[in-house]
Amino acid sequence: MARFLTIILLLLQVSSSLWAKDDIKESNKKIISIEYLNSLFGHVRVQPSPYSESLSAISCGHPIKLYETIKGDFQYSKVGPYEGYIKREHLSKQKPECLQDRYPKFFEAINLDITEMYYWGKLNDQYIIGKSKFK
Repeated sequence: MARFLTIILLLLQVSSSLWAKDDIKESNKKIISIEYLNSLFGHVRVQPSPYSESLSAISCGHPIKLYETIKGDFQYSKVGPYEGYIKREHLSKQKPECLQDRYPKFFEAINLDITEMYYWGKLNDQYIIGKSKFK
């Protein structure tokens, strides 16, 4: 039984290391800048995809440490204890003027919980900004 548990723990450790950080090694990480989230809500994601699992939901104006790694439209970053990917178009070099800052009483009256922040951030990641190519 002890041998079985040891094998299971070893398999879990190997599988978690294969999934972790999308082949980014600890020694290769170098913080290049600190930017801010410029959309109302956003996500730190495990993989560079809008469909990937979310590590954390964050709100407008939250500071984000950016690493050198860029994959497509996503930047590898660190937010608090979480390291993952954030959509590049949601980042700003200067702290943006957010709805929370402009209208704090209104925003507090809405009384959003973390689940609602998660869904608004998810919608924001799926939203495509730009001109329509439809004629």
